[in-house]
Amino acid sequence: MTVSAGAGVADDTGPYDLIRRRILSGHWSAGNVLTSSGIAAEQGTSRSPIRDALNRLEYEGLVEKAPGGFLVRVRSAEEILEICDARIALDSAAATKAARQASELDLARLDHLLEQADGADVPARLEIDRQFHHAVRTAGRNATISRLLDGLETQLAAYDSTSTAEPENLAIILDEHRAILAAIRDGDGERAGSTMTAHQTRARDLRIATLARRVDGPS
Repeated sequence: MTVSAGAGVADDTGPYDLIRRRILSGHWSAGNVLTSSGIAAEQGTSRSPIRDALNRLEYEGLVEKAPGGFLVRVRSAEEILEICDARIALDSAAATKAARQASELDLARLDHLLEQADGADVPARLEIDRQFHHAVRTAGRNATISRLLDGLETQLAAYDSTSTAEPENLAIILDEHRAILAAIRDGDGERAGSTMTAHQTRARDLRIATLARRVDGPS
């Protein structure tokens, strides 16, 4: 399917942020072809900044060149599994480092996020969960791990599991985050790493199961 515009209304956001947000939100899904001419016409701008934005998104792995434009990248289950496994290893390392490096400010920030999550609505919970993981990485004091994880999360965002937002799963996530924070607070790097591994492994399995259902279709 070829798409050239969004809702037909101009957006004040810059081309890169606009296109990236629409892909990550699912507005433009895997397999859609984006044309610089169509997006430029919608936004009332020249093609040059749109092409620059699409080239940047190609570098990030969100789109790839295709006849007539850029294709929102389609990833196989095997590719997604590889990305998830890399994320698990790096997030585990970040949690291990956080248990050894976290300051009182880091711990206070993580505490505050968990307090906010308790009772928040679904969109807020999903954003707080994302912030929790970023706060753990910050506490680990390893910029390279954080940068690599940012890239992996970008590649996975279009394949987020719909099961993630289910109330039962959100409750499990909150309990898992509490366990991760407890290990970090105790300074137990091994436990923090293994708890994070279990947490992200479960997230991986949800994502893969959702992808399998999309491929197989309704039974």
